[in-house]
Amino acid sequence: MKYNLLFLFVFSLTRLFIAQENGSNYKKDQIGNSLSRELTSEEMLSDLALLKTSIQKVHPDPFDRCTEGNFNLAFNAATEAVQLPLSLLEFSRILSVLLNTLEDSHTALNPRDLLLLLSKKRPFAPFYLTRIDDKFYLSKIFKDRIPLGVEVLNVNNYSMYDLYMITQHYAPSEGSEISARNELVSIMMGLVFNVCNKSPEDPVLMTYISLKGDTIQKPLASMRSCRYLNKNNKWYEKRNLEFEFKDSSAYIGLKSFDAKRERRYMRGIDSFFKKVEKFNINNLTIDIRGNRGGYVLLLEHVLSYINTNGATFDLNYLYKRSTLDRFETLSRLEKVDFEKKAQRVYPKGMISKEYDFYKSEMGTIESILYEKRLTNRKSITFRGNCKLLTNGLSMSASVLMASWFKTHDRGEIIGTPCFGSVDGTHGNPGQVILTNSGLPISISTLKLNTLKGAKRSEVSPDIPVKLSIQDLIEKRDPFKSYY
Repeated sequence: MKYNLLFLFVFSLTRLFIAQENGSNYKKDQIGNSLSRELTSEEMLSDLALLKTSIQKVHPDPFDRCTEGNFNLAFNAATEAVQLPLSLLEFSRILSVLLNTLEDSHTALNPRDLLLLLSKKRPFAPFYLTRIDDKFYLSKIFKDRIPLGVEVLNVNNYSMYDLYMITQHYAPSEGSEISARNELVSIMMGLVFNVCNKSPEDPVLMTYISLKGDTIQKPLASMRSCRYLNKNNKWYEKRNLEFEFKDSSAYIGLKSFDAKRERRYMRGIDSFFKKVEKFNINNLTIDIRGNRGGYVLLLEHVLSYINTNGATFDLNYLYKRSTLDRFETLSRLEKVDFEKKAQRVYPKGMISKEYDFYKSEMGTIESILYEKRLTNRKSITFRGNCKLLTNGLSMSASVLMASWFKTHDRGEIIGTPCFGSVDGTHGNPGQVILTNSGLPISISTLKLNTLKGAKRSEVSPDIPVKLSIQDLIEKRDPFKSYY
C-alpha cells in the first residue's frame, strides 16, 4: 500500500507541476512543437497497455530488480494519472517514471528521442551541470559563453531544484542501490531543459553567481537540434580512442565501445598495445569515464591484452525469442550466413546453441553461457600495473569491464561508482513505437550476468575521486595525477 501511495503521489505531483508550469502556454510556442499535442485518455491508456504487453513479450527478465506486483502498482498509478487529456510531453514523463520502476536503464524513454519529434530547426542550447554539495555548477557549455565553475541559479524560469526534479523523472535507473544515477541526473539537466523549453526561439538566459560573487544573467549560444543530434559537431568528442605515453607509463581513453567500424577500433587497440610492448611500459591507465557502452566484442578485445591469468571471460546471456531479439534484427543475408555457419558445425559449438534458440518458438526463454577465450592476433599480454578510471557515466559494457577488473583483482579502480552492478547488466535494446503518441521506447532483449559478485552491488572505486569546484574553474582533470 505504501508503494502504491508513493507512485500516486509522484504522478499527481508531476501532473500538477507541469500543468502549473505550462498550462495553455503550449499553444504559445514560437516554433512547431509536437510535444504540445494533446492526447485523449483513451489514446494514452491504449499506449500504456501496448507498453506493458511489449515488455512482457520482449524483455527476458523484466522483474529481476522489481517485483511484478510493484510494477503493476506503478502501472495502475500511471493509468490513474491519464484519466484526463494530457500533452505528449506530460505523457512522456509519466511513461519515464513507470519504466524506471523496472530499474533497467536499457528499458527506458530517452529524452534525446523526444527531440526527433520536434522541428529539426528548433534551437538547442547545450550545457552540462555538476552537482556539488546540493548546488549546481557549470561544467561545460557551448562556445564557452559563461566561465566554468560558476554556481548556476536558474535557466530561464527554471530553478535548479525544479529542473533537477524534472530530470529525475527522465533519467534512467539501473537499480535502487546505484548511486551513480545522481551524477547522471546532473549531466542530463541541460538536455531535459531544452526538451521542455516552451520558447526555444527566445534567448535562453542563465542566471549564475560569478567567481567574484555577483549575480549575473547571460544568454546562451545555441545550435539547431538537428546538429545537436548529429554527433559530428563541436559539442561532442569525436574520437573513440585516445593514447598517451610518458616515460614508463601509458594511458588509453576508451570513450566508447560503440564504434561504427569495429575492425578499425580493434586495429587501434592493437596499435596501442604494440607500442606498450615496444616502449617497455610498466604502468597502464585505462579510462572508461563517460563510456556509455556498446559492443561486448570490443570490450573482450581490450581485455585480451590485460588478462594475465588466462581465464575465460564468462557471461551468461538470458535471451527471449521475440520480433526484437538480435537474431530477428539481422538482415536476410545475415540470417542466411548465420544458418549456414551453424549447420556446418551442428550440434557442436556455441553457435549451435544460438541456432537452437533461433529456431525456437516466439516467447522461448533460453540461458546460454559464453566462455570466451581472450586472445589477440599479436599474442601480447600486458602484465604490468593497471588502473581503471570510472565515473557515473561508465555504463553497460563499461560496467562489465569494471566488474571484470574488480573480480579479477587486475588493479585499482579510481573515480566514482559506475552506472551498474558487479553482477551484470542488460543489453541489445529493441525499440517499440507507441501507436497513439508515437513515442519510441527501448526495451532490453537480453540480460548479461557476470556470474561474479554480490547481486546488485555497485562497482565502487578503490580510490574515490570527484570533481571539485576549483577543478571546474581551472579546467583541471583531477584524475591526471593517476596517469
